[in-house]
Amino acid sequence: MQAAAGMTVLEVARQEGLDIPTLCYLKALGPYGVCRLCIVEAAGPGLIPTILPSCNLTISEGLIIITDSPVIQSMRRTILELLLASTPLTDPLKVMAGNFGIKTSRFTSAKSDPCILCGLCVRVCRYKIGASALSFASAGNGQVIAERIGMDPELCIGCGTCANICPVQAIQLEDLEAERRLILYGTVVRRFDLLKCDGCGAPYTTREFIDSIISRLDHEQKCSLKNLCCECARQYYAEALTGQFPSDG
Repeated sequence: MQAAAGMTVLEVARQEGLDIPTLCYLKALGPYGVCRLCIVEAAGPGLIPTILPSCNLTISEGLIIITDSPVIQSMRRTILELLLASTPLTDPLKVMAGNFGIKTSRFTSAKSDPCILCGLCVRVCRYKIGASALSFASAGNGQVIAERIGMDPELCIGCGTCANICPVQAIQLEDLEAERRLILYGTVVRRFDLLKCDGCGAPYTTREFIDSIISRLDHEQKCSLKNLCCECARQYYAEALTGQFPSDG
């Protein structure tokens, strides 16, 4: 098996078509190692045979990896049962549990919200969007308590990226006519007025999101920016690339 330098076991497995389940992994954000579903058996030179998360285990010469064994299957089932015990059965978790033949959990928990604290929403908001509106709840003494995700509504720009990447639908986005609602733990935490597309007139994004994009552009880019929804923008720039520039009138 060939692998480029720096690749992780998870990346190589996916490259080779091997299925390793994950909940907290997103290629654009890199490894995090929280959900532990991607565990594999690893052995090789200088490595005592052990079980490690494949998302942050770098490939090396002579590394021996077992991605699917009775031990790994048992541990993944236990992890999923613990998740099912502490969260409502959302569609993504239901599908994943079904793949392992799990219908009910042996465990119980007082936790009742669907968030699995994978950290994807916090990381994408901070490192990719640049808003830092989401964070892990803090005890107020400098220590992080991984019990809930908190939001600063004033920092949220309503882009919806957090809702789009949440693996268990704990964050939801609702567009109702000209209003966007961001829902966290079943509660509407922020409302936005939606801008209308200059092309088709449909409400499509928030002023806060547009302002965030504009703040990163130079003068020439700002002048060429169009107030278009995804579909109209696709059509506009496709025609531009073919030399058939649409009229701005």
